[in-house]
Order: sequence, then C-alpha cells, then structure tokens
Amino acid sequence: MARKRRNHWGWVELAAAVVAIWAASPGLAQDLVFGGNRWKYCPPQVPQAPECARPETPAPPTVPAPPEAVRPSVPLAPSVPPEQFAALGGETVALADRSAVGYIDPAIPMTQFRLRYDAAYRDNRPDRAEFFYPKCGCFKIAGLDPRAPGPPLPETRVDYQDLSSYLEYAPTERLSGFVEIPVRWLNPVVNDNTSGLADINAGFKWAFIYNHDQVASFQFRTYAPTGDAFKGLGTDHVSLEPALLLFQRLTDRLNFEGEVRDWIPIGGTDFAGNVIRYGVGLDYRIYDNDNLRIAPVAEFVGWTVLSGKEFANPPGVILDATGDTIVNAKIGARFWFGSHSDIYIGYGRALTGAVWYKDIVRAEYRLVF
Repeated sequence: MARKRRNHWGWVELAAAVVAIWAASPGLAQDLVFGGNRWKYCPPQVPQAPECARPETPAPPTVPAPPEAVRPSVPLAPSVPPEQFAALGGETVALADRSAVGYIDPAIPMTQFRLRYDAAYRDNRPDRAEFFYPKCGCFKIAGLDPRAPGPPLPETRVDYQDLSSYLEYAPTERLSGFVEIPVRWLNPVVNDNTSGLADINAGFKWAFIYNHDQVASFQFRTYAPTGDAFKGLGTDHVSLEPALLLFQRLTDRLNFEGEVRDWIPIGGTDFAGNVIRYGVGLDYRIYDNDNLRIAPVAEFVGWTVLSGKEFANPPGVILDATGDTIVNAKIGARFWFGSHSDIYIGYGRALTGAVWYKDIVRAEYRLVF
C-alpha cells in the first residue's frame, strides 16, 4: 500500500507572505532592525543609511502658558506708604514723622523755610536776666549805671508780637545750619510803642543718633545784638545757647520730643545771667491720608534762671533773679498738606507766678524741601 506524501506548501506560502509584508513596509523593517530581533546589521559609521535611521523621539506635549492676567508678579517698588515702610526697618526718618511740636526745637535736621508769628501778653519783668531786653535805661538816666542800655522808663508790663523768618539747610540727613531773622512790634504800658529788627540768631544742628525710631541732636545757636536795645528790641549783648534735642517715636502715630538748652550771655550788665530752658512734648496723628495729616500737640516748657537780676516795678526795687522758675503749658495742632508743607497753630499759658509772658498765641507755616 502506497504511503501518502506530506504537503509542505502551507509553510512555504506563509513564509512568502511574511517576506512580502516586510518588504512593502519600511516602518516594519526599521522596527525589525532596531527591535529585539536584529535582522540587519547597521554600522555606526553610516548612520545616514536610510534603512538605519532611527525614528525621531516624539516631543513632549506642550502646556499652554497661563493668561497674562493671572501670572504672579513681584512689585518693583514698596507697596506701602513711606512712613509705614520706614517703620518696618528703614534707616531714615519718614516725612510723616517730622517734628510736630510748636515750641520745642525739633531734633531732626532738614532743609526748610519757616515763617512764625507770636503774640505774647503781660510780661511784667522784661529785663529779668536780660533774657528779653536789657537793664532799664532809667538807671543810666539817674546816674546809677552808665552801662544800662534799655528803655528809658521803668516798665510795668509789655506786650509784643514777633514775626520771624527761619531758613535751615541740611546737606546731609545728620547736619544742618540755620539762620533766623525776627521783626518785633513792642507795646509797653509806660514806654512808647515801637517796632523794628530784633536780635538775629544763627547756628547748626548735628544728629549724633539718627534712625527710624530716634534722633538725638546737638544744637548750637548764637544770638547777635542787632535789635535796638534802647527801644527794647534787643538785649545789647551776644548770647550763646548749646542744646540737646531728642525725637523718639513711641508708636506709629505717637511721638515724644524733648530739649535742654543753656542760654549764656556774653557781656551785658549785672542783670545778665544764665537761663536753663527745658521742655517735653507729645504729638499724636489722629488723621492721616495722602493729602492731609492732623496731629494735636501738648508741650510743657520751663525756664530756670541760674544768675542775674531783675527790676520789679512796682514797687521799684532790684531783685536777685537766681532761682526764678517759669513753666508754661502749650497746646496746639499741626496740619500737613501733602509731603512738603504744614501749618501749626497753638496757645500757651504760664502755670507759675513768675512769667516771661502770661499768654502766647503762635502760628507758623513750614515748607520742607
């Protein structure tokens, strides 16, 4: 019985189909070259061969950028007001923290122009220590003291008004120089009314401590005898006045200021004497925006006479002025308009029996450059 022959044509046809598909598909050929079954050797020296070119790696998907409106940004300038920025650690004293007091000398050097008006009433001892005007000229007329340069008649009371122009220039934040030119209108009870230039003063201010919370300064002022002493417009001698001044920020709105000054006459008569002046003040900003700031101010200012004399009329006797102490209370308010100008209005009254004046009204305009 004849054996059947196996049929091999099924495997031959399958191999032919695979070869045909491989030849017709370059992508499949590449996959076979670079895949796990290396059907063809591709030398590294000829990577440009078409059959050896590796397929490009697909780029990662792109993420669209956020819209401009929602992108975070960093401000290039502080976004808080200057005075708050200074409170956070700035080294300079902000403009909002300028001195607000009206009678105490400010410790902060600055370039400024100030126009000040004072109206004072009831000075019953104008020649005390030759602080306001010199020894009564009546002693010269009577032949008792040929050096007495003051008004000719013994005075019982003097009212006066001063209008003073003050200019200060600060080349640095710690140092300034200043000059003050006062014009006086004098209204005595016994002597004639008069007016004219009073004693000019000039000096400098040096801040030996200066930071955003505290300024401490040494000030030195010199008074020149430019006023007519016979009319009661000046003292007829040079006076020197060294001083220590302090500005201290207590809170963002509350400031403390203080002073100690020593008025020293050079020359003069036997009436002339040293006068120590001292004062403390507080100001509190109750309103503060970009265009207007308001700060009420309360101050206490005192003087103690260390030497010198005074003429008491009545009863018409010479008294030793040593130890005379005068204390005044001052209240007022300062109004800032923008960052360069402000106005102060205040009133003061003597709290002691001894007085330079019983009442005083002060108004001033200040322009800071």
